[in-house]
Amino acid sequence: MNGLRLLKPRTIVLLAILISVFIHLYIFIGFPSFLFSKAAPLEDVTVAELRVEPIKKVQLSKPAAPEPSIRDQSSNAVGDGIVIESGSGNGQGQTEQEGQAFRVPDPGIYYYDAYLDGQYLQTASIEWQFDPKLGYRLFINIPYAFVGPFIFESRGKIDAYGLAPDFYVEHLGSRPARFTRFDRDGKGGGKLFFSQKPDQLKEIPPGTQDRFSLMMQLASLLAGNDQIDEKGTVREIPIANLDTVETWRFQSQGEELSDAVSTLGPTVLRHYKRLPVKEMDHKRRNDIWLVKDFGWIPGRVRLENEKGRTFELFLKQVDPIADLPK
Repeated sequence: MNGLRLLKPRTIVLLAILISVFIHLYIFIGFPSFLFSKAAPLEDVTVAELRVEPIKKVQLSKPAAPEPSIRDQSSNAVGDGIVIESGSGNGQGQTEQEGQAFRVPDPGIYYYDAYLDGQYLQTASIEWQFDPKLGYRLFINIPYAFVGPFIFESRGKIDAYGLAPDFYVEHLGSRPARFTRFDRDGKGGGKLFFSQKPDQLKEIPPGTQDRFSLMMQLASLLAGNDQIDEKGTVREIPIANLDTVETWRFQSQGEELSDAVSTLGPTVLRHYKRLPVKEMDHKRRNDIWLVKDFGWIPGRVRLENEKGRTFELFLKQVDPIADLPK
């Protein structure tokens, strides 16, 4: 205290500003880097032994499934009042097709305990909305003290390959929003526009997802048929990032009764682990646990960057909501 009294008020204010700047630099440099990690390591992987599941079209007929616990199933199953666009994504060439069963999760708000390096942050939320005519909306809100919330949003529709994002945007605290737009051509393809690189357009591969819609894509495939993706199977999914599109490879770790989602206790989970593609990817992790009892929605998400910093979400509550506003 005597030392502080010797300092002039102007000096104390300057020190406070410097400390605040240091904290913000630490947060902005450390946290986002793992949140947008591009791959996850998998130890002792022999590429020749991987069973890769190719991208397939989804089935239009209504799959057999148990009664949903949140809302009536009359408007959330593919083929039940929903017309899938045959390879287009814009309403042209609408027809029924054969393929993988696909059932969209019931609309709801999912609440999660959020942790950074094992330290509890705040309650995060994932808001999932779906309407057969208007499409889907996925809104993710991760509160972060002193910085502002981290917001991620994906909007789109259902096409021949499942979820078909039209727009993906992220807003990190006070940083300017960044987005990726999917300009579809009506023939199953189109161009990707990146706000980060407006002069660089990329082709849209069939089945392309954004970084967060991929979780609901996996959930919808499992809800349609939970016999797919046995342990060891690899699912390749094109992912549109903020400046490019690349193929991510997720290996199924199988279905098991586990307490990996500690907030739920022992429950049946399906674990997907991101496989490394590039050398630098071996220092990063990306794991998703889907919960069977909640229609295979994400129960736990784990992201780790090359520096070992870890961010995790643990599902703790599910609330029903209405469909997209008219």
